[in-house]
Amino acid sequence: MKNKNILTGLIAALCVISLSSCLKNKNEQPDFSATTPVVEIPVGSPVGDGSVNSLTTSLIQQDAPSDYLFYINYAASTTKPTDIKVTLSIDPSALATYNAAHASDPALTIVPGNAFTMPVSITIPANTRRVQVPVKFISTLLDPAISYGLPVTIKDASGEVISKKFGSVVIKVAVRNKYDGKYSLKGYVFREGDTGGLTGFYKGLSKDLPSNGANAVNFAQIWADGGGAGGIDGLTINVNPTTNKVTMKSTANLGLANDPAYDNRYDPATKTFYLSFKWGASPVSRAATDTLTYVSPR
Repeated sequence: MKNKNILTGLIAALCVISLSSCLKNKNEQPDFSATTPVVEIPVGSPVGDGSVNSLTTSLIQQDAPSDYLFYINYAASTTKPTDIKVTLSIDPSALATYNAAHASDPALTIVPGNAFTMPVSITIPANTRRVQVPVKFISTLLDPAISYGLPVTIKDASGEVISKKFGSVVIKVAVRNKYDGKYSLKGYVFREGDTGGLTGFYKGLSKDLPSNGANAVNFAQIWADGGGAGGIDGLTINVNPTTNKVTMKSTANLGLANDPAYDNRYDPATKTFYLSFKWGASPVSRAATDTLTYVSPR
């Protein structure tokens, strides 16, 4: 009986040791010691179509340059004890590859050379893994109506291997003009012959005004009950940047025009639009007077 108990105890001990070993192996971290170190441009969501990875930024037009950063990374199991000098280039062929792989989207236009600055070489310091690459965009030289791409390729990395999948990136650049944003809205709208509550005042509302070119934003007029005013699709607020005077236009209703008795304008000090415009003729005339004050970026 004693021998039987000893044997049972040995079997139990072996099971515990075996289970412990199995659990340890299951949770052990992968061994990257045999992986070839590479220099790369990391991105959050790599493409799966074999083309070129992309990053995205959105700029609001302003007089001061807009700062943007991306990273160069040394992907290895250990850091390197010496500096790695990385040479970069603007690579139109990378942009062409990206556009070809995304033919269903509007083609990206390369960022003009005078609209950005970026170092052509950057150093990953010894015993570190990555470095920031600073880019400055001159947003006033970019057209909000155009989708841009800045294609960057690693050309050399002090003899280190350059990643095949992460050696290039296209930085997609969207530009918003200085009028673009989220605005508070109050005003009055008139609909001749209305009996359903469409005529009247409104306040405390919020409106997004997205860019439409360099000096215009899209706007959707409402009735007093909050519903959208029909027949004036493609409504835009167009600003003369020299005088700050505003012209209202509608692609669906060419007869829509400013109220000549009202000073349609933009006040840059308070970032406020003062608008009054009319469309239609009696007995179906329409008119709106709006005040839109900037609240925040969209």
